[in-house]
Amino acid sequence: MDHWYKDGLPFTSDGESIFNDVWGLEIQSDKYAIIGSTMGTHILKIEDNKFIEIDFVEGKYAGVQAVHRDYHDYNGYLYSVCDENASSLQIMDLSYLPDSVHLVYDSDSLIVRAHNIFIDTANAKLYACAVATPSGFHALNVYDLFNPVSPTLIYSYDQVSHVHDAYVYNDTAYLNCGNDGLRVIKSLSQGIAYELAELTSYPDKGYNHSGWISGDKKTYIMCDETPSMDIKVLDVSNLNNITVTSTFSSNSYEQTLPHNVILVNNVAYVSYYNDGLQIFDVTNSYNPKKIGYYDTYPGSDNLIFRGMWGVYPFNSNNMVLGSDRTTGLYLFDFEVPPITVNNPFNIFPNPASNYVYFYRNHVDEADYSINIYDVLGSKVDELYSTTDHLKIDLTNYKSGIYIVEYVSNIEDFTLTTKFFVK
Repeated sequence: MDHWYKDGLPFTSDGESIFNDVWGLEIQSDKYAIIGSTMGTHILKIEDNKFIEIDFVEGKYAGVQAVHRDYHDYNGYLYSVCDENASSLQIMDLSYLPDSVHLVYDSDSLIVRAHNIFIDTANAKLYACAVATPSGFHALNVYDLFNPVSPTLIYSYDQVSHVHDAYVYNDTAYLNCGNDGLRVIKSLSQGIAYELAELTSYPDKGYNHSGWISGDKKTYIMCDETPSMDIKVLDVSNLNNITVTSTFSSNSYEQTLPHNVILVNNVAYVSYYNDGLQIFDVTNSYNPKKIGYYDTYPGSDNLIFRGMWGVYPFNSNNMVLGSDRTTGLYLFDFEVPPITVNNPFNIFPNPASNYVYFYRNHVDEADYSINIYDVLGSKVDELYSTTDHLKIDLTNYKSGIYIVEYVSNIEDFTLTTKFFVK
């Protein structure tokens, strides 16, 4: 729906990357996008499906070395960290929106650098991963946000050498520990933590980078930031027996590389570096399905770690934010396909007026063409898809009966069905 780019910002050492993480805000029915760059934090309002830049907050460190910034919001404040040079923890007051944001805290007394942050909003705790402090480095530090603009250290967790990212709810933290795999820990009121579970050996193990848990806390999606490694779907309903139920990939080329993931209503939104936005239905944790994608990076796939960095789907509508390291900020409209009845070949609703969904249940990959004919045998449309669902716009269709011809591009057969436009 929209694309934003800022001229004049310095490139990182690869000669083309400028931007990094993305975050979304919903305040009094207004929606905002946050994107990091080499220079700091850019705040944009989304109005009529377009970006309007509202404010900019320069990082304590701003320059070509700023590859990583990360964001999370809590209780009307936006928290920001950077993982390069002499940086800080920054806290911005969001109450002045839609006019501006106010930087109310910018200090290196607790955090000089951190790779990622995650806030347990139910318990007012900020988890800082791979954090450098004035007194030394820690794999994970946990801070009290009882006073949102005056954080205090609760404890440091150094039972592993590195924590790259975390997902936390109700004092339970899923820690992505790089080459050491996954750890799950529980924070206690005494200011300490103990380990609930670990997963150090699993299929396609690489550098354990990031993950996100489902609303029912039974399924965890995990990305290893290693070329050619699949994304993992974990059953975490029993932490005494974490199992990998399936793996999946964008499958666009051999060295595909996932980065970050957010899971909403059993749909995994993945920023996939050179492959852009990739969207998967993981309702069936044993058989994930790709249901959408948009490639934001026009460069060569031989240049790894390029392209899409972060993703943020809004819960209240079909809007999805994406940040590309080179090309900037994107606003997507994505409609999750409806739940399909147990019919492996179907078109619905039928009769229809504005659109129909074509559905074909593919056991493995989907690669097919759709030819649509009127009752006189004239071809009125020709479509192509690589997903089980295909939404067909009927705006230019006249009332009447249409024949749908499904042609598989990887199997030697065709199927036909029909629908009626009211």
